[in-house]
Amino acid sequence: MGYRTYIGFLPKEEYNKIKSMTLKELFEYKGEDYNEDDIYENGHVGVYDLGTELYEFGKYTDFTPPEASVKQFFEKEDIKEYYSSDNDLHIVTKEFLAYIIDYYSLKVQKYQQDMLVPFFPDIIQEKYPRKNSDFLNSAKSGWIGLEEQRSFDFEKITQEEQNALYEIIEHMKQMHFDWAHNRRPYKLEIGTSVSNSCKYEYAVFELVRLYKTFDWENNVMYYYGY
Repeated sequence: MGYRTYIGFLPKEEYNKIKSMTLKELFEYKGEDYNEDDIYENGHVGVYDLGTELYEFGKYTDFTPPEASVKQFFEKEDIKEYYSSDNDLHIVTKEFLAYIIDYYSLKVQKYQQDMLVPFFPDIIQEKYPRKNSDFLNSAKSGWIGLEEQRSFDFEKITQEEQNALYEIIEHMKQMHFDWAHNRRPYKLEIGTSVSNSCKYEYAVFELVRLYKTFDWENNVMYYYGY
C-alpha cells in the first residue's frame, strides 16, 4: 500500500484531554497495554486511532505548508519522539487547508497552460483574443451534412505542438477513466464527500467543501501519515 497521508479531526474537548499526555497515559486511556521494560509487549495506538479520517491525500504529496499553519500534535517529548519516527502527525489550521487548495489550483493551472502554450503562445497573459499558432491558423472548416469538419495544414505543426498534443490526449484518457463504464468521481448516495477522486481537478472541490463546512470552533483538524 505504501506511505499515505490524510487529514482527520477530533473534538477540541477530546484533543485538550490527550494533548499533554505521556505515551503511557495515552495507551492506558485508549485501553492498550503499555510495558516500559519491553516495547514489544505494548499494544498499539496508531495516528489513525487519534481521530476520524476526513480526506486522503494519497501516496505522493510534495506540498510544503506555511510553518505557522502546523504545530506538534502532542506536548510531551516522549510521545512526540514515538510518533515522529515513522509518522507525520500535526495539528493544522484553516490556513493549512487554504494553502493546499491554492497549491492544487496552481498545479491544475500550470499543467493546463503547459499543454496549451504551444498552440496559444500568450495564454499565460490575462488578455483576449488569444494569439494562435501558425498551425491553428491553418484550420479550415466545412460541412458534410449537419456535421462540421475541420482540417489543418500539418506541415505547419511544430515539435512542441506535437508533444503537447500527445500530452493532451494522454491527459484526457486519464480523466476519462473516472467516467468510463459507469464509473464516476463521486458517490451520490454514499458519504458526504463531493468527490472521492485523487485527481487535482476534482480533489480541490472536496477540500473547498471541507474548508467551508468544517466546524473549526468545536473541532481540531490534524494531518497524519503512515
